[in-house]
Amino acid sequence: PQKYVRVALKNMDELGLFTDSKEWVETKKKTIEETSNAKNYAETIPFLQKAIKVAGGKHSFIEHEEDISKRSITKYIKPKAEIEGNTLILTIPEFTGNNSQASDYANFLESSLHKNNYNGVIVDLRGNRGGDLSPMVLGLSPLLPDGTLFTYVDKSSHSKPVELQNGEINSGGSSTKVSDNKKIKKAPIAVLIDNNTGSSGELTALCFKGIPNVKFLGSDSAGYTSANQTVYLYDGSTLQITSAFVKDRTNNIYKNFPISPDIQTNNAKSSAIEWIKSQIK
Repeated sequence: PQKYVRVALKNMDELGLFTDSKEWVETKKKTIEETSNAKNYAETIPFLQKAIKVAGGKHSFIEHEEDISKRSITKYIKPKAEIEGNTLILTIPEFTGNNSQASDYANFLESSLHKNNYNGVIVDLRGNRGGDLSPMVLGLSPLLPDGTLFTYVDKSSHSKPVELQNGEINSGGSSTKVSDNKKIKKAPIAVLIDNNTGSSGELTALCFKGIPNVKFLGSDSAGYTSANQTVYLYDGSTLQITSAFVKDRTNNIYKNFPISPDIQTNNAKSSAIEWIKSQIK
């Protein structure tokens, strides 16, 4: 157990965004002391959970093997597409699933964008807490210009752009492709967010930042605008360590800050429909 702790702390030290602080030095020392008499791995986890929050911030956590197994059988939620008036409303739920489901998810959104007639699009990310970024972004890729969507920035200021090119994304998620990556004609796009839009849900929203025909509506997002790196421990548990912040295409950096909408409203959908109508000439 004591070696298990040292290995976990070493990984946190190397990857965590906040390990240059005095608090982290003290936390490492205290964690080693608190676990010095641990008789098994399970006894060390509560102390490591506290430590990882110091090393990586609020987005970092330890996931037990049984929780990982439960997550792998989480029910797949399909996105939705509805036409209201002349507006296409796409509901984008969080995604955790296998490659087949990722393909189904992405291609449903892509085909909805190409098969329907509409004057504007609502991308509804309210309640989307994250998961695999790739199928969400690829499904919406006909609305997004090819090139850099956003950039990861680590504690040493090294940058890694996430890029969309010819219907593919280099995000490191599921290997998904869409059948038709032809771009949609310029149409007003309303992106809806709320305080339950988090993690990859927020990153999907950030892909639309800086695009001229886009407006964000709703309330501030959850503020998990960062990237986690997975480290596997000896017992099958994983460290999810926040190792990078996010910079959007306007060069605004989000350090686990919420995304603020352009229009704060409790009636995001109806406000979005009205905004889209005002943009149609």
